[in-house]
Amino acid sequence: MTYLAVFEDRSRGIQRSDLIAALEHDWPTAAIRERQESQESRDVVWTFSEEGRELEGYSHADGTCIYLDSPLDLAARFALWFRDLIPEDIDLAFCDDGYNFSGNVEIDMGIDDVCAIAADS
Repeated sequence: MTYLAVFEDRSRGIQRSDLIAALEHDWPTAAIRERQESQESRDVVWTFSEEGRELEGYSHADGTCIYLDSPLDLAARFALWFRDLIPEDIDLAFCDDGYNFSGNVEIDMGIDDVCAIAADS
């Protein structure tokens, strides 16, 4: 399933170089590549594997959203990680690609709390 961690303030989107540096630092085993010319909406793309499970993530070119194609708990971990990259005063929504559920990811949440956003739908 595809999950999103998204915020509305386009003027404060995460810069490509900052996102790549954070991925390299915090997820050193992730394979990272930058946008291909034919992928206008996918800016930075990465894959991450853990215990036989995989996540493919990518950021929107404006830096306000990451898309996470993965099991829910891996998506929740990356949503929490993304939460740490954006200013505290910006609301970060976690939802699926069909907007069947949505809730804010707060600074003090854990993985189970983020997963509960999906379960509460």
